[in-house]
Amino acid sequence: MQTLPFARPDDDSPSISAQGGHAAAEIMTLAILCGASELDTGNDPKRVDQELCGVISEELIPLCYEMLNMANVRDILAAGQLGEIEQVAATVRGNGRWIRGTSYPEMHDEMLRGLFGAVDIDAAVRAVLGFGVDDALAFLRTCHQMQMDQFSARSQGLADAFGSIDMTPGRVPTEDEKRRASEGLAGLFNPSAAQAAIAVADVAAQAHLSHEVAATIALLFTAPTPPDGPGSALRAYLDGNSPLRSHPLVSRDGLVMTVHPALISDAVKSAFEVALRESTHWDAYAAHRGKYLEGRVSTHFSKLIPGVTAHHGIEYFVPLNAAQESGDPAGYTKLVEGDHLFVIHDVAFIVEDKAIPLSDRARTGELNPLRRNLAAAITKGAEQAERMKRRIINDHGLRLRDGTWLDLPDIREVHSVVTSLDDMPGVATATATLVAADILTRDNIPWTVSLNDLDLIAQLVDRPAEFLLYVRRRTHPRSTEMFMAVDELDLLLLFFRMGLYVEPDPEIVATEMPWLGRPRPADVRRYRRQAPTIVSSHTDALDAWYLSLHPPAGAEVDAVAPKPSMVSSPLAPVIDTLREYGIFGWLSIGATLLEGSSDAQRVLAEHPATLTRTPSPDGRPRSLAVPWGHNKQDGWLLVWMTRPVEMDSERILRHAHAYMVAKKHQLGLRRGVTFVYDEPTGQFIGASYDSGQAAPNPELIAKAAASLRPLGEMQTRAQLTQLRRAAERSAKAKKSKKRR
Repeated sequence: MQTLPFARPDDDSPSISAQGGHAAAEIMTLAILCGASELDTGNDPKRVDQELCGVISEELIPLCYEMLNMANVRDILAAGQLGEIEQVAATVRGNGRWIRGTSYPEMHDEMLRGLFGAVDIDAAVRAVLGFGVDDALAFLRTCHQMQMDQFSARSQGLADAFGSIDMTPGRVPTEDEKRRASEGLAGLFNPSAAQAAIAVADVAAQAHLSHEVAATIALLFTAPTPPDGPGSALRAYLDGNSPLRSHPLVSRDGLVMTVHPALISDAVKSAFEVALRESTHWDAYAAHRGKYLEGRVSTHFSKLIPGVTAHHGIEYFVPLNAAQESGDPAGYTKLVEGDHLFVIHDVAFIVEDKAIPLSDRARTGELNPLRRNLAAAITKGAEQAERMKRRIINDHGLRLRDGTWLDLPDIREVHSVVTSLDDMPGVATATATLVAADILTRDNIPWTVSLNDLDLIAQLVDRPAEFLLYVRRRTHPRSTEMFMAVDELDLLLLFFRMGLYVEPDPEIVATEMPWLGRPRPADVRRYRRQAPTIVSSHTDALDAWYLSLHPPAGAEVDAVAPKPSMVSSPLAPVIDTLREYGIFGWLSIGATLLEGSSDAQRVLAEHPATLTRTPSPDGRPRSLAVPWGHNKQDGWLLVWMTRPVEMDSERILRHAHAYMVAKKHQLGLRRGVTFVYDEPTGQFIGASYDSGQAAPNPELIAKAAASLRPLGEMQTRAQLTQLRRAAERSAKAKKSKKRR
């Protein structure tokens, strides 16, 4: 297996499955380590003969995959017979077998330097280990790169050997040519130890490290011989706890090899944290780790939502008992804390940071340690976020520790987020299973996301409204049941393409919003045909884009690959205009406009032109009101109105707002927005938003309500569809007649 580098020089992308050979390489390495004690260390390492190479490729590697697949079957059968927490355990064990390096190496390295590169933490690490994080990364990544360079040299040697042969038709190669070709072939596929491994001294020189430091690093990260033999070692691996996770090197006689590069980052983090935990420096590191996570999360949210107001480390009071709950917030006596509160207009994000990795026992799917681990990381974060959310919704603010009041009267939409320092593939995205296992509750589903995934999402999302819509969809209870993925970014990229939309129950929609009419047969069919979907990998375009921005050392990139982005929206100009004008509620309005299908958005985008092109003969404003959503709790009223020539802008804006509020109350909807356009020019004049929380002016509402049509006269969706189709047929007939 030492002859098989796990990435080409021009494609150093992370692999998250055994298709790249990672899992098989680790199993083979464990078996080799178990036999290492029987090797004769007094003799020079011998070249592996061709017969043994055939055994490795034709027999042993297939056996590795057979073991991996049998372990999958074992876990699936066990989970099917037992409960939901066992399904979570099966996922964790499977991830431990198959998944490595779920984030790009550059992102891992940035995190490691942030965690261990601060002056005081770096000094602590050096005091304990004798080297720092940059030294460890330099040694391990240089070792891998030198293996890659050796492989490239052997490949070139084979090409040169065959290229030197005179291929004139009828000519027989000489014995010397045959010998060079044979040696080139053996050098590529069957090299000596010196051709495939690297001397520690050479790595030290290339990485600009002293030999003493390099030898110390090599010793720390060298995989030990499993103490209990191959059976126990392989069972531990198949249970999801690979000893190579923290020891990515194989060493012998001053030579070292990396098993594969996707192990490096986890190994460095694990080794450093173990060393600090056993020292007097742990408390300082734990505090720094929490601050580092908080700082990075704050940076990413500020990028995702420019202009957001951020509150960090919030200490506030909550009711101690039911008596305080029913009283004034001034009487609350229980002091609690939250990590972040991000507020913009009517939307709030409550974010709780958790820097708790899975323990070794949790990685093997041991139920009690796993449940405790997930409870500390996910359940606690969700409960802390829910506690703050309840106070914001019920009290419209927070009473802070210093006695001041954080006033939040406009908040209508609150989202809970739990961030983790470590990647949790297949766990953070398994929301429905976590609900079934009582790790989360159905009425309190936070968006659980790792720091590196949040970083990438902040780079990928082009509009804040897209991000808000993603969080809405990602945490919708039905969505968590319908879309099952291992990787958060697969869900994001599927959202970019298809919206992560789940069909609502048409019967419930008809009950909640009767003006939409009875369910159409097509709606009922779509709803009933929905089935849970396993989301496959969607990250090829993401990999190409990211790697074109961060090419491997020595690689040349002609151009940056296209960045994955959300399907373009016909309403994008409107959404951008609302933000540019600073319209209150621009974020939630934009996300709401994006909720419709592309066809629905196209229809909404045409409303301004349709209204301004056909002014009312009596000089009054033209208007169109569209109820939007599937229930009254989350539904919106969207109103378009025109400004006639005789009416000034301020007056029409007030009139449009009053009309929207009156109509919204008539329909029982909570939120509404107006879009006002100038009839002569068709230009956007302004917009207004109402959350339904403030009492409206009764005189204005009464005046506007007098002009409203009764609900019974509203056209249903089916009637509107019939009118649209009739208009399309009429236009088509006119066009055909004109051609004749």
